[in-house]
Amino acid sequence: MNESDLVIMGAGAKSAAIATKVHALNTLGLGPIRLTIVEATEPAASWSGRNGLTSGSESLAVTPVKDVGFPYQSYQTFGEHGDAIDRVMILFSWHQHLIATRRYARWIDAGLPAVQHREYGQYITWLLSQATEGVNIVHGRVTRVSLQRDADRWVVDVTRPSGQAHYRCPALMLTGPGVHRPISHDPDVAARIFHCDSRRVEFSRIPRDRSCEVAIVGGGESALSALALLRRSRPDALFTVYTPNLPMSRAESFLENRVFSNPDDVAWSSQSLESRRDFVRHSDRGVFDPQTLSEIAYDDNCRFVTGRVTHVASADIEGRVRVHCESAAGAFADEHDYLVNCTGFDLLEQLRELLPANTRAEVDRQVGGLWERPPSAEIPIGRSLELKGLCPRLHIPGLAGLSQGPGFANLGSLGVLSNRVLEPLVSGGRSQDGRSGGSNAACAGSAPETVMPEAAGDAAEPAFSE
Repeated sequence: MNESDLVIMGAGAKSAAIATKVHALNTLGLGPIRLTIVEATEPAASWSGRNGLTSGSESLAVTPVKDVGFPYQSYQTFGEHGDAIDRVMILFSWHQHLIATRRYARWIDAGLPAVQHREYGQYITWLLSQATEGVNIVHGRVTRVSLQRDADRWVVDVTRPSGQAHYRCPALMLTGPGVHRPISHDPDVAARIFHCDSRRVEFSRIPRDRSCEVAIVGGGESALSALALLRRSRPDALFTVYTPNLPMSRAESFLENRVFSNPDDVAWSSQSLESRRDFVRHSDRGVFDPQTLSEIAYDDNCRFVTGRVTHVASADIEGRVRVHCESAAGAFADEHDYLVNCTGFDLLEQLRELLPANTRAEVDRQVGGLWERPPSAEIPIGRSLELKGLCPRLHIPGLAGLSQGPGFANLGSLGVLSNRVLEPLVSGGRSQDGRSGGSNAACAGSAPETVMPEAAGDAAEPAFSE
Protein backbone atom coordinates (compact mmCIF):
# COMPACT_ATOMS: atom_id res chain seq x y z
CA MET A 1 0.00 0.00 0.00
CA ASN A 2 1.47 3.35 -1.06
CA GLU A 3 1.09 6.18 1.46
CA SER A 4 0.33 9.75 0.45
CA ASP A 5 -0.96 12.84 2.24
CA LEU A 6 -3.01 13.99 -0.75
CA VAL A 7 -4.01 12.16 -3.92
CA ILE A 8 -5.27 14.21 -6.87
CA MET A 9 -7.12 12.75 -9.81
CA GLY A 10 -6.00 14.47 -13.02
CA ALA A 11 -2.86 16.40 -13.98
CA GLY A 12 -4.32 19.73 -15.04
CA ALA A 13 -3.99 23.34 -13.94
CA LYS A 14 -5.30 22.85 -10.40
CA SER A 15 -3.01 19.88 -9.86
CA ALA A 16 -0.06 21.87 -11.17
CA ALA A 17 -0.86 24.72 -8.77
CA ILE A 18 -0.93 22.35 -5.80
CA ALA A 19 2.18 20.47 -6.96
CA THR A 20 4.22 23.66 -7.17
CA LYS A 21 2.94 24.81 -3.74
CA VAL A 22 3.84 21.42 -2.24
CA HIS A 23 7.31 21.81 -3.76
CA ALA A 24 7.59 25.28 -2.18
CA LEU A 25 6.39 24.12 1.24
CA ASN A 26 8.73 21.14 1.31
CA THR A 27 11.66 23.21 0.08
CA LEU A 28 11.10 25.67 2.94
CA GLY A 29 10.86 22.90 5.53
CA LEU A 30 7.14 23.38 6.15
CA GLY A 31 6.31 19.80 5.23
CA PRO A 32 6.97 17.06 4.60
CA ILE A 33 3.93 16.69 2.36
CA ARG A 34 3.59 13.75 0.00
CA LEU A 35 1.48 14.42 -3.07
CA THR A 36 0.41 11.83 -5.64
CA ILE A 37 -1.16 12.92 -8.93
CA VAL A 38 -2.86 10.22 -10.99
CA GLU A 39 -3.31 10.98 -14.70
CA ALA A 40 -4.91 8.55 -17.13
CA THR A 41 -4.09 10.28 -20.42
CA GLU A 42 -1.32 12.89 -20.31
CA PRO A 43 -0.53 16.05 -18.33
CA ALA A 44 -2.70 18.97 -19.44
CA ALA A 45 -4.85 16.57 -21.44
CA SER A 46 -7.78 19.00 -21.61
CA TRP A 47 -5.59 21.75 -23.06
CA SER A 48 -3.50 20.04 -25.72
CA GLY A 49 -6.18 19.76 -28.40
CA ARG A 50 -5.69 16.00 -28.62
CA ASN A 51 -8.57 15.15 -26.30
CA GLY A 52 -12.23 16.15 -26.20
CA LEU A 53 -13.82 19.09 -27.97
CA THR A 54 -11.06 21.64 -27.66
CA SER A 55 -8.79 21.98 -30.68
CA GLY A 56 -6.05 23.58 -28.61
CA SER A 57 -6.18 26.75 -30.68
CA GLU A 58 -8.89 28.50 -28.63
CA SER A 59 -7.78 31.57 -26.71
CA LEU A 60 -7.41 31.29 -22.96
CA ALA A 61 -10.32 33.06 -21.27
CA VAL A 62 -8.09 34.64 -18.59
CA THR A 63 -4.65 36.17 -18.82
CA PRO A 64 -1.90 33.61 -18.11
CA VAL A 65 -0.30 36.18 -15.79
CA LYS A 66 -2.87 34.85 -13.32
CA ASP A 67 -0.57 31.87 -12.95
CA VAL A 68 -0.28 29.14 -10.33
CA GLY A 69 0.97 31.54 -7.66
CA PHE A 70 -1.56 34.31 -8.26
CA PRO A 71 -2.54 36.43 -6.33
CA TYR A 72 0.64 35.84 -4.29
CA GLN A 73 -1.03 36.53 -0.94
CA SER A 74 0.02 33.41 0.93
CA TYR A 75 0.45 35.43 4.13
CA GLN A 76 -3.34 35.33 4.45
CA THR A 77 -3.15 31.56 4.96
CA PHE A 78 0.36 30.84 6.24
CA GLY A 79 1.13 34.00 8.20
CA GLU A 80 4.82 34.77 8.59
CA HIS A 81 5.78 32.01 6.15
CA GLY A 82 3.62 33.43 3.36
CA ASP A 83 6.17 35.81 1.84
CA ALA A 84 8.82 33.10 1.62
CA ILE A 85 6.30 30.75 -0.01
CA ASP A 86 5.43 33.37 -2.62
CA ARG A 87 9.11 33.97 -3.38
CA VAL A 88 9.48 30.29 -4.27
CA MET A 89 6.24 30.37 -6.26
CA ILE A 90 7.62 33.17 -8.45
CA LEU A 91 9.97 30.53 -9.88
CA PHE A 92 6.86 28.83 -11.33
CA SER A 93 5.28 31.94 -12.79
CA TRP A 94 4.11 32.33 -16.37
CA HIS A 95 6.97 34.76 -16.99
CA GLN A 96 9.53 32.22 -15.73
CA HIS A 97 8.04 29.63 -18.07
CA LEU A 98 8.45 31.98 -21.04
CA ILE A 99 12.01 32.77 -20.01
CA ALA A 100 12.82 29.06 -19.68
CA THR A 101 11.40 28.39 -23.14
CA ARG A 102 13.03 31.53 -24.62
CA ARG A 103 9.77 33.22 -25.59
CA TYR A 104 9.53 35.97 -22.99
CA ALA A 105 10.75 38.95 -25.06
CA ARG A 106 8.66 37.94 -28.06
CA TRP A 107 5.47 37.76 -25.97
CA ILE A 108 6.15 41.12 -24.33
CA ASP A 109 6.97 42.82 -27.65
CA ALA A 110 3.79 41.43 -29.19
CA GLY A 111 1.75 43.29 -26.59
CA LEU A 112 1.00 40.39 -24.21
CA PRO A 113 -1.43 38.66 -26.61
CA ALA A 114 -3.94 36.05 -25.48
CA VAL A 115 -2.42 32.58 -25.48
CA GLN A 116 -3.92 29.44 -26.96
CA HIS A 117 -5.08 26.49 -24.91
CA ARG A 118 -2.21 24.34 -26.15
CA GLU A 119 0.30 27.00 -25.06
CA TYR A 120 -1.21 27.00 -21.60
CA GLY A 121 -1.01 23.22 -21.66
CA GLN A 122 2.71 23.53 -22.30
CA TYR A 123 2.94 25.73 -19.22
CA ILE A 124 1.16 23.11 -17.11
CA THR A 125 3.45 20.37 -18.42
CA TRP A 126 6.51 22.51 -17.61
CA LEU A 127 5.24 23.14 -14.08
CA LEU A 128 4.76 19.46 -13.38
CA SER A 129 8.27 18.73 -14.62
CA GLN A 130 9.74 21.36 -12.27
CA ALA A 131 7.78 20.51 -9.09
CA THR A 132 9.77 17.58 -7.71
CA GLU A 133 9.95 17.90 -3.91
CA GLY A 134 7.39 15.46 -2.52
CA VAL A 135 5.48 15.20 -5.80
CA ASN A 136 4.82 11.86 -7.51
CA ILE A 137 3.00 11.70 -10.85
CA VAL A 138 1.48 8.31 -11.67
CA HIS A 139 0.39 7.32 -15.16
CA GLY A 140 -2.76 5.32 -14.62
CA ARG A 141 -6.52 5.41 -14.24
CA VAL A 142 -8.38 5.59 -10.93
CA THR A 143 -10.87 2.72 -11.01
CA ARG A 144 -12.20 2.69 -7.46
CA VAL A 145 -12.18 4.82 -4.32
CA SER A 146 -13.17 3.29 -0.97
CA LEU A 147 -12.89 4.02 2.75
CA GLN A 148 -10.54 2.23 5.10
CA ARG A 149 -12.16 1.18 8.35
CA ASP A 150 -11.14 3.04 11.53
CA ALA A 151 -8.27 4.84 9.84
CA ASP A 152 -9.86 7.96 8.36
CA ARG A 153 -8.21 7.25 5.05
CA TRP A 154 -9.22 6.88 1.43
CA VAL A 155 -7.99 3.87 -0.50
CA VAL A 156 -7.52 4.75 -4.17
CA ASP A 157 -7.18 1.87 -6.64
CA VAL A 158 -5.21 2.73 -9.77
CA THR A 159 -4.77 0.66 -12.92
CA ARG A 160 -1.32 1.36 -14.39
CA PRO A 161 0.35 -0.06 -17.50
CA SER A 162 2.52 -2.13 -15.15
CA GLY A 163 -0.43 -3.40 -13.11
CA GLN A 164 -2.60 -2.45 -10.14
CA ALA A 165 -1.51 -0.03 -7.41
CA HIS A 166 -3.22 1.19 -4.25
CA TYR A 167 -2.76 4.53 -2.51
CA ARG A 168 -3.89 5.39 1.00
CA CYS A 169 -4.43 9.03 1.93
CA PRO A 170 -6.25 11.30 4.43
CA ALA A 171 -7.25 13.69 1.64
CA LEU A 172 -8.41 13.16 -1.93
CA MET A 173 -9.02 15.80 -4.58
CA LEU A 174 -11.20 15.45 -7.64
CA THR A 175 -10.40 17.60 -10.68
CA GLY A 176 -11.50 17.68 -14.29
CA PRO A 177 -14.93 18.46 -15.67
CA GLY A 178 -16.67 15.26 -14.57
CA VAL A 179 -19.11 13.17 -16.58
CA HIS A 180 -21.19 14.85 -19.27
CA ARG A 181 -24.83 15.37 -18.40
CA PRO A 182 -27.10 13.17 -20.52
CA ILE A 183 -29.70 14.61 -22.83
CA SER A 184 -33.08 12.94 -23.31
CA HIS A 185 -33.16 11.17 -26.69
CA ASP A 186 -34.60 8.25 -28.61
CA PRO A 187 -32.25 5.23 -28.70
CA ASP A 188 -32.07 5.14 -32.49
CA VAL A 189 -30.56 8.64 -32.74
CA ALA A 190 -27.70 7.98 -30.30
CA ALA A 191 -25.17 7.60 -33.14
CA ARG A 192 -25.90 11.17 -34.25
CA ILE A 193 -25.38 12.73 -30.81
CA PHE A 194 -21.96 13.85 -29.59
CA HIS A 195 -20.98 15.09 -26.14
CA CYS A 196 -18.57 17.51 -24.45
CA ASP A 197 -16.08 14.71 -23.88
CA SER A 198 -16.40 13.05 -27.31
CA ARG A 199 -13.00 12.41 -28.83
CA ARG A 200 -12.24 14.38 -31.93
CA VAL A 201 -11.96 11.25 -34.06
CA GLU A 202 -15.65 10.63 -33.40
CA PHE A 203 -16.55 13.79 -35.29
CA SER A 204 -15.29 12.15 -38.46
CA ARG A 205 -18.85 10.85 -38.79
CA ILE A 206 -19.89 14.36 -39.80
CA PRO A 207 -19.26 14.50 -43.58
CA ARG A 208 -16.74 16.94 -45.03
CA ASP A 209 -17.81 16.69 -48.66
CA ARG A 210 -21.28 18.20 -48.28
CA SER A 211 -23.17 20.70 -46.19
CA CYS A 212 -25.04 19.46 -43.12
CA GLU A 213 -26.93 20.96 -40.21
CA VAL A 214 -25.48 20.64 -36.72
CA ALA A 215 -27.31 21.55 -33.51
CA ILE A 216 -25.22 22.53 -30.47
CA VAL A 217 -27.02 22.51 -27.11
CA GLY A 218 -25.59 24.63 -24.32
CA GLY A 219 -24.87 28.18 -23.22
CA GLY A 220 -21.26 28.23 -22.03
CA GLU A 221 -17.63 27.63 -22.92
CA SER A 222 -18.15 24.01 -24.01
CA ALA A 223 -20.79 25.03 -26.54
CA LEU A 224 -18.57 27.74 -27.93
CA SER A 225 -15.57 25.38 -28.09
CA ALA A 226 -17.68 22.89 -30.05
CA LEU A 227 -18.80 25.63 -32.41
CA ALA A 228 -15.25 26.89 -32.95
CA LEU A 229 -13.86 23.40 -33.56
CA LEU A 230 -16.57 22.25 -35.97
CA ARG A 231 -16.72 25.57 -37.78
CA ARG A 232 -13.06 25.23 -38.69
CA SER A 233 -13.24 21.57 -39.70
CA ARG A 234 -16.68 21.74 -41.37
CA PRO A 235 -16.84 25.27 -42.90
CA ASP A 236 -19.86 24.42 -45.08
CA ALA A 237 -22.00 23.22 -42.18
CA LEU A 238 -24.93 25.18 -40.77
CA PHE A 239 -24.83 25.57 -36.98
CA THR A 240 -27.68 26.25 -34.58
CA VAL A 241 -26.81 26.91 -30.93
CA TYR A 242 -29.67 26.23 -28.51
CA THR A 243 -29.03 28.20 -25.32
CA PRO A 244 -31.45 28.53 -22.37
CA ASN A 245 -30.67 32.22 -21.90
CA LEU A 246 -29.84 35.12 -24.16
CA PRO A 247 -26.18 34.81 -25.25
CA MET A 248 -23.94 36.97 -23.07
CA SER A 249 -20.24 37.74 -23.30
CA ARG A 250 -18.01 37.77 -20.24
CA ALA A 251 -17.38 41.21 -18.77
CA GLU A 252 -14.09 41.68 -16.94
CA SER A 253 -14.18 44.84 -14.88
CA PHE A 254 -11.86 45.51 -11.97
CA LEU A 255 -14.52 44.58 -9.42
CA GLU A 256 -15.41 41.30 -11.12
CA ASN A 257 -11.77 40.33 -11.48
CA ARG A 258 -11.21 41.09 -7.81
CA VAL A 259 -13.93 38.63 -6.83
CA PHE A 260 -12.32 35.90 -8.93
CA SER A 261 -8.80 36.67 -7.68
CA ASN A 262 -9.49 36.48 -3.97
CA PRO A 263 -13.06 36.06 -2.70
CA ASP A 264 -11.97 36.95 0.86
CA ASP A 265 -11.37 40.53 -0.31
CA VAL A 266 -15.11 40.94 -0.83
CA ALA A 267 -16.26 38.63 2.00
CA TRP A 268 -17.81 36.26 -0.56
CA SER A 269 -19.14 33.73 1.94
CA SER A 270 -21.04 36.43 3.83
CA GLN A 271 -22.93 37.52 0.72
CA SER A 272 -26.48 36.28 0.36
CA LEU A 273 -27.04 33.09 -1.61
CA GLU A 274 -29.09 35.03 -4.13
CA SER A 275 -26.27 37.54 -4.70
CA ARG A 276 -23.70 34.79 -5.13
CA ARG A 277 -25.91 32.88 -7.57
CA ASP A 278 -26.51 36.03 -9.60
CA PHE A 279 -22.80 36.84 -9.81
CA VAL A 280 -21.84 33.32 -10.91
CA ARG A 281 -24.64 33.22 -13.46
CA HIS A 282 -23.66 36.51 -15.09
CA SER A 283 -19.87 36.26 -14.81
CA ASP A 284 -19.00 32.60 -15.19
CA ARG A 285 -21.78 30.20 -16.20
CA GLY A 286 -23.76 30.67 -19.36
CA VAL A 287 -21.40 33.26 -20.83
CA PHE A 288 -19.37 33.21 -24.04
CA ASP A 289 -15.84 34.34 -24.77
CA PRO A 290 -16.05 37.79 -26.47
CA GLN A 291 -13.19 37.08 -28.86
CA THR A 292 -14.73 33.88 -30.19
CA LEU A 293 -18.12 35.56 -30.44
CA SER A 294 -16.57 38.31 -32.57
CA GLU A 295 -15.28 35.68 -35.00
CA ILE A 296 -18.78 34.42 -35.74
CA ALA A 297 -20.57 37.77 -35.59
CA TYR A 298 -20.93 37.99 -39.40
CA ASP A 299 -21.13 34.27 -40.15
CA ASP A 300 -24.50 33.52 -41.74
CA ASN A 301 -23.92 29.81 -41.11
CA CYS A 302 -24.24 30.31 -37.35
CA ARG A 303 -27.42 31.20 -35.47
CA PHE A 304 -28.54 31.23 -31.84
CA VAL A 305 -31.93 30.02 -30.63
CA THR A 306 -33.14 30.80 -27.12
CA GLY A 307 -34.83 27.87 -25.45
CA ARG A 308 -34.30 24.71 -23.42
CA VAL A 309 -34.00 21.43 -25.32
CA THR A 310 -36.29 18.81 -23.78
CA HIS A 311 -35.84 15.81 -26.07
CA VAL A 312 -34.09 14.63 -29.22
CA ALA A 313 -36.19 12.31 -31.37
CA SER A 314 -36.04 10.63 -34.74
CA ALA A 315 -36.98 12.92 -37.62
CA ASP A 316 -39.39 12.15 -40.42
CA ILE A 317 -36.45 12.10 -42.83
CA GLU A 318 -34.17 9.15 -42.18
CA GLY A 319 -30.77 10.08 -40.81
CA ARG A 320 -31.86 13.30 -39.15
CA VAL A 321 -32.84 14.24 -35.60
CA ARG A 322 -35.75 16.32 -34.37
CA VAL A 323 -34.88 18.70 -31.54
CA HIS A 324 -37.79 19.52 -29.23
CA CYS A 325 -37.38 22.80 -27.39
CA GLU A 326 -39.33 24.97 -24.97
CA SER A 327 -39.07 28.74 -24.82
CA ALA A 328 -40.98 31.68 -23.40
CA ALA A 329 -42.93 31.79 -26.66
CA GLY A 330 -43.94 28.13 -26.38
CA ALA A 331 -42.78 24.70 -27.53
CA PHE A 332 -41.30 24.14 -30.97
CA ALA A 333 -39.17 21.62 -32.87
CA ASP A 334 -36.60 21.71 -35.64
CA GLU A 335 -34.59 19.11 -37.54
CA HIS A 336 -30.82 18.69 -37.92
CA ASP A 337 -28.36 16.09 -39.13
CA TYR A 338 -26.29 15.90 -35.92
CA LEU A 339 -26.38 17.25 -32.37
CA VAL A 340 -23.63 18.08 -29.87
CA ASN A 341 -24.68 17.96 -26.22
CA CYS A 342 -22.78 20.72 -24.38
CA THR A 343 -25.15 21.07 -21.43
CA GLY A 344 -22.27 20.60 -18.99
CA PHE A 345 -20.66 18.05 -16.73
CA ASP A 346 -21.54 16.42 -13.44
CA LEU A 347 -18.67 16.02 -10.97
CA LEU A 348 -20.78 14.16 -8.45
CA GLU A 349 -21.71 11.55 -11.04
CA GLN A 350 -18.02 10.97 -11.73
CA LEU A 351 -17.51 10.46 -8.01
CA ARG A 352 -20.54 8.19 -7.72
CA GLU A 353 -19.16 5.89 -10.42
CA LEU A 354 -15.90 5.46 -8.50
CA LEU A 355 -17.38 4.66 -5.08
CA PRO A 356 -18.72 1.20 -4.17
CA ALA A 357 -22.25 1.12 -2.77
CA ASN A 358 -21.27 1.04 0.91
CA THR A 359 -18.91 3.95 0.50
CA ARG A 360 -21.60 5.97 -1.29
CA ALA A 361 -23.94 5.25 1.61
CA GLU A 362 -21.35 6.34 4.18
CA VAL A 363 -20.63 9.57 2.29
CA ASP A 364 -24.36 10.22 2.08
CA ARG A 365 -24.73 9.59 5.83
CA GLN A 366 -21.97 12.04 6.76
CA VAL A 367 -22.83 14.80 4.30
CA GLY A 368 -26.59 14.42 4.44
CA GLY A 369 -28.46 13.41 1.29
CA LEU A 370 -25.71 14.22 -1.18
CA TRP A 371 -26.70 12.01 -4.09
CA GLU A 372 -30.37 12.90 -4.26
CA ARG A 373 -29.99 16.68 -4.14
CA PRO A 374 -31.78 18.51 -6.97
CA PRO A 375 -29.46 20.02 -9.62
CA SER A 376 -30.13 23.56 -8.37
CA ALA A 377 -29.25 22.78 -4.73
CA GLU A 378 -26.06 24.17 -3.25
CA ILE A 379 -23.42 21.53 -2.53
CA PRO A 380 -21.95 22.04 0.99
CA ILE A 381 -18.31 22.97 0.31
CA GLY A 382 -16.05 24.13 3.15
CA ARG A 383 -13.21 26.63 3.27
CA SER A 384 -10.61 24.03 2.27
CA LEU A 385 -12.78 23.37 -0.82
CA GLU A 386 -13.75 20.09 0.75
CA LEU A 387 -17.10 18.36 0.94
CA LYS A 388 -18.28 19.74 4.27
CA GLY A 389 -18.93 17.22 6.99
CA LEU A 390 -17.07 14.35 5.33
CA CYS A 391 -14.14 12.60 6.99
CA PRO A 392 -11.61 11.94 5.46
CA ARG A 393 -11.43 15.10 3.39
CA LEU A 394 -12.63 15.13 -0.20
CA HIS A 395 -11.67 18.33 -2.04
CA ILE A 396 -13.83 19.24 -5.05
CA PRO A 397 -12.81 22.74 -6.22
CA GLY A 398 -15.03 22.46 -9.27
CA LEU A 399 -18.10 22.58 -6.99
CA ALA A 400 -16.79 25.39 -4.76
CA GLY A 401 -17.74 28.33 -6.96
CA LEU A 402 -21.03 29.14 -5.29
CA SER A 403 -19.99 28.49 -1.68
CA GLN A 404 -16.40 29.74 -1.62
CA GLY A 405 -15.81 31.92 -4.67
CA PRO A 406 -16.20 31.73 -8.47
CA GLY A 407 -12.46 31.54 -9.18
CA PHE A 408 -12.08 28.10 -7.61
CA ALA A 409 -14.10 26.42 -10.36
CA ASN A 410 -11.77 27.77 -13.07
CA LEU A 411 -8.35 29.45 -13.35
CA GLY A 412 -9.30 32.61 -11.48
CA SER A 413 -7.34 32.07 -8.24
CA LEU A 414 -5.01 29.08 -8.46
CA GLY A 415 -2.72 30.40 -5.73
CA VAL A 416 -5.58 30.78 -3.23
CA LEU A 417 -6.92 27.37 -4.27
CA SER A 418 -3.65 25.61 -3.45
CA ASN A 419 -3.37 27.46 -0.13
CA ARG A 420 -6.88 26.45 0.89
CA VAL A 421 -6.38 22.76 0.00
CA LEU A 422 -2.95 22.44 1.62
CA GLU A 423 -3.58 24.46 4.77
CA PRO A 424 -4.82 21.44 6.79
CA LEU A 425 -1.59 19.58 5.98
CA VAL A 426 0.83 22.30 7.06
CA SER A 427 2.09 22.55 10.62
CA GLY A 428 1.21 25.98 11.98
CA GLY A 429 -0.88 26.87 8.93
CA ARG A 430 -3.11 29.68 10.16
CA SER A 431 -5.03 32.30 8.28
CA GLN A 432 -5.08 35.96 9.21
CA ASP A 433 -8.33 35.64 11.12
CA GLY A 434 -7.08 32.72 13.17
CA ARG A 435 -8.57 29.82 11.21
CA SER A 436 -6.35 26.78 11.24
CA GLY A 437 -6.49 23.54 9.38
CA GLY A 438 -9.73 24.04 7.46
CA SER A 439 -13.17 22.94 8.56
CA ASN A 440 -12.35 19.23 8.45
CA ALA A 441 -8.84 19.38 9.90
CA ALA A 442 -9.66 17.37 12.99
CA CYS A 443 -10.90 14.26 11.17
CA ALA A 444 -7.56 13.61 9.47
CA GLY A 445 -5.36 15.24 12.06
CA SER A 446 -3.19 18.31 11.70
CA ALA A 447 0.42 18.33 10.65
CA PRO A 448 2.83 16.97 11.53
CA GLU A 449 0.69 13.87 12.32
CA THR A 450 -1.05 13.69 8.94
CA VAL A 451 2.11 14.16 6.95
CA MET A 452 4.47 11.76 8.72
CA PRO A 453 4.74 8.22 7.35
CA GLU A 454 4.49 6.69 10.84
CA ALA A 455 1.01 8.15 11.33
CA ALA A 456 -0.65 6.29 8.53
CA GLY A 457 0.00 2.80 9.75
CA ASP A 458 -0.25 -0.25 7.51
CA ALA A 459 -2.92 -2.37 9.06
CA ALA A 460 -6.55 -2.34 8.13
CA GLU A 461 -8.06 -3.48 4.89
CA PRO A 462 -10.50 -1.27 2.94
CA ALA A 463 -13.72 -1.19 4.91
CA PHE A 464 -16.56 -0.01 2.76
CA SER A 465 -15.45 -1.97 -0.28
CA GLU A 466 -17.66 -4.50 -1.95
